[in-house]
Amino acid sequence: MAGGPGRPGDPAAPDGRMPGDPAGLDAARARLVDELRASGRLTSKAVEDAFRAVPRHVFLPDVPAGRAYQDEALVIKTGEDGLPLSSSSQPAIMAIMLEQLQIAPGQRVLEVGTGTGYNAALMRHLVGPGGSVVSVDIDPDLVASARENLVAAGYPDVIVVCGDGGFGVPEHAPYDRIIVTAGASDLAPEWLAQLRPDGCLALPLSLRGIQLCVALERSGNHWRSRAACRCGFIRMVGSMAADESHVALGPQPGLHVLVDDGTPVTDPDALWAALSGPFADVPAGVDVAGLAELGEADLWVTMTEPGLSRLTIVASGPLRGEALPLLPFGALAEPASDSGAGGPGVAAGPGAGAGPGAGAGPGGGAGQASASLAVAGLVPAAPPPRGRRDFEVAVRGFGPRGAILAERLAGRVAAWNASGRPRSSDLIVTAYPRGAPGEPMPAGPGEVILDRPDTRLVLGWPALP
Repeated sequence: MAGGPGRPGDPAAPDGRMPGDPAGLDAARARLVDELRASGRLTSKAVEDAFRAVPRHVFLPDVPAGRAYQDEALVIKTGEDGLPLSSSSQPAIMAIMLEQLQIAPGQRVLEVGTGTGYNAALMRHLVGPGGSVVSVDIDPDLVASARENLVAAGYPDVIVVCGDGGFGVPEHAPYDRIIVTAGASDLAPEWLAQLRPDGCLALPLSLRGIQLCVALERSGNHWRSRAACRCGFIRMVGSMAADESHVALGPQPGLHVLVDDGTPVTDPDALWAALSGPFADVPAGVDVAGLAELGEADLWVTMTEPGLSRLTIVASGPLRGEALPLLPFGALAEPASDSGAGGPGVAAGPGAGAGPGAGAGPGGGAGQASASLAVAGLVPAAPPPRGRRDFEVAVRGFGPRGAILAERLAGRVAAWNASGRPRSSDLIVTAYPRGAPGEPMPAGPGEVILDRPDTRLVLGWPALP
């Protein structure tokens, strides 16, 4: 409950109060909001005021109160395999999405993915007395707890519906704004149909395995992004769940791999053996200012290599929540026909690691990769000097053919640098609903087309040739 006693293990506030104490909780919330504002995540007074007013700890009754005001995502439900099913999103990305939506007083908002109810309460504060918020979640346990949390926090009039969010909530439509808080690979026709003509849809959209929070507005017969940033959300279930599954890698509970836009993993043992074996680093000759910019290079490499499959590596059990030093940004896989030996090649996304040369992978070198398997990935070429965040990019190759693939991707990193280092915020996403007139067919220069069941997505950096 709000204002209850501090729990054991809660860190003390700078003034000596425990965060469970009302004054300590208020101070912790104020510090979080100040951090979000200083980082540029909060840019409007309206969204800032909402974060100052809504108590996040009330929506996380099983989490130490002080931790509720850390800028981190908190898993609230896991499956039998140890993988997360639902979480309270990181406040920074929540702020970004709410700024993207530009919610105004009096508007009607639909949220797909209720979670704890915290985000719905923030939006209820934004729409004010003349507006309304409807939230839908497929999990009845989450719906019940969110309703309790909203009442406890003072937002009992948020409408929480138990149902498949892929169908929206038509009985309360139309909406001025729709926000989806689970990763989606497509745009549900029901979401677009339930939006007003001048409405806006914000969602984490999976583009070749990389999630971008995009805000889309109607533009004639299609939808065009007005903002985008990189993110990471638990994926949707129900009618809008992608046709994909996690494949276990190595001893369990441990790592799982998910393949997007490419050939499925048919030999997980070979992939695990490759990732557990020796590697070699190929310097790209490009410096970046920290992991965030390394992620921008990863996005460019992924979008400009549409012939490769994208791998996402996730952890369960005791590994969940830890940084995966070899593959924190994911991986790329080469189709068997390109490897020349009947198996996939893999190019891993950016990550942290040791300097150039060979070394042991996550399994300490156990096992031998199939001769047909190539694995590679972007990493720092060497640890940053003390007190500095910048480092040179290298591409780490695993398996017998890993160095070849690493050389290829190192060239892509150099091309990213030569093109002015395009960022995710510069990427334009255009969505054409299936059957709409004017749907594009071939990709234009510098564009990638992703066909989904309900939409055709066109991705590109318009400033590039």
